[in-house]
Amino acid sequence: MIIMKRLILLLSCVVLTPVIHAKVLRVNNTANMATDYTTLLAAVGAAAIDAVDTIHIEGSVAPYTGNVTVNKKVVIIGPGYFLPSTAETQYNKETAKLDCNITFDTGSAGSVLAGVVHHTGASGYSVNTSSYGTGNKVVIQTNDISIISCKLFYLEINNAQPLNNITVQRCFFNPGVITATGAGVVANLTITNCFFRNDNAGYLVINGAAGKQSGWRISQNTFYNAFNVVAENTTFTNNVFYGSSAAAGTITTSSTNAYTDNVMRYAVGGMANGVDRNIIPLTTVVENQWFSRTGGDAAIDIYYTSASSSTECPLRDGSDPGSDAKSKGMYGGGAPYVKSGMFGIPSVYDIVMDAEVGDNFNMVIKARTH
Repeated sequence: MIIMKRLILLLSCVVLTPVIHAKVLRVNNTANMATDYTTLLAAVGAAAIDAVDTIHIEGSVAPYTGNVTVNKKVVIIGPGYFLPSTAETQYNKETAKLDCNITFDTGSAGSVLAGVVHHTGASGYSVNTSSYGTGNKVVIQTNDISIISCKLFYLEINNAQPLNNITVQRCFFNPGVITATGAGVVANLTITNCFFRNDNAGYLVINGAAGKQSGWRISQNTFYNAFNVVAENTTFTNNVFYGSSAAAGTITTSSTNAYTDNVMRYAVGGMANGVDRNIIPLTTVVENQWFSRTGGDAAIDIYYTSASSSTECPLRDGSDPGSDAKSKGMYGGGAPYVKSGMFGIPSVYDIVMDAEVGDNFNMVIKARTH
């Protein structure tokens, strides 16, 4: 009898314990579209607290409006950007344009934002450092947040309290800025395989608050034309600094920084010629290997691949002896930049349907993972 009571109690516990399954929530603001939600705000509000739901914010002609504060762990995925310029991206070439702010607040640690585009907030190729608070922005004010494959104008790290483990990977800032605005220490910020352009040399692309940076890593990025980086306690590795002139690009000369195996057109900041192979001779051959330099819109990511169609990794003539010639810049390393902000999930890029014969028809759906 005692054994039977214990068995009944055990079974009761099993039955009463809920099993939480993560959901996929669709967001699309296109009129008459069959979807789960028409706003990102509604989808975030409906996401589970005890599971990591995925929110697909789909491409649309109209931008998505309404500021969103995320206070639960979610994965938000858009379709990418520059979709017509790269083959086999999405069947629908519209992007998920954000005309709003997204703030990752307490409770959202572990969240991911990927494949979205800022719609307004900057013009031309310059972001004024005095106007951080205007326009659209993504705000991080909690730990363990990843921003991947997004095209952004403003990424604000609001470190009113100490923050840890923030990753910015394969993003396109053109123009754009990452800035820390609070008094807390930001530890373990990783910025890798990104592109930065801001054509006013006095404007920042990365700005860390003095005395509030610990263990920062800036690696495998491409900095083009004008750029201004303020950082300390930072390791700079395998970046490409391609300034339009000797005065166009600047980096803090903090003695707490370490510079290794970067490539630059001119001496920048604390990186001295001949030290750690940080500067290569800029010949026409080398310049053409780093950038295709042929037509097109320099604001899109395909412009910054190599001139050769055989590989996206430039600098193949041995100008940088002693280091891995395939490891420099946004397209190098173990997790290289992916054109058009394609996130690592399958995407449908073509649908072909034959003429209907009776009640039957043939359909070919083409998909790939970038």
